[in-house]
Amino acid sequence: MLRKLLPLPAAVISWVLVLIASLKFENWRVKTFCPDGMREGTVCYAEGWQILPLWLVCLGAMLSALAVVWVVALTAAGNRVKAASISFMVGTFTALGLGGLTDQALPALLSIAAGAVALCCVDLYCSNEAS
Repeated sequence: MLRKLLPLPAAVISWVLVLIASLKFENWRVKTFCPDGMREGTVCYAEGWQILPLWLVCLGAMLSALAVVWVVALTAAGNRVKAASISFMVGTFTALGLGGLTDQALPALLSIAAGAVALCCVDLYCSNEAS
């Protein structure tokens, strides 16, 4: 029973790890590229500086989609492709919901595309593994 439930916490943990890695990358970006005297902690007050720019949000969304689909496929007890498909569908609705709430359609669409690519790779990997 517990083996069948393993993909759920594994997916949440992988999503959180990608989120933490994205925030650490943002912290490094601020500390490295923000002009001297314009930074307070992880916030840069330089003119034109963006907090969490679109490219970073898109990258984090895409990496989280890839990670979640693969982690679910690798931890699934039964049909790996079916489990990855379910996680992709849940992720698609989640991304669309978050994209609608934040008025950020591009990260949502890119994460859906990355999840679809990950699902195709899982399908190829699992079909090659069976033969």
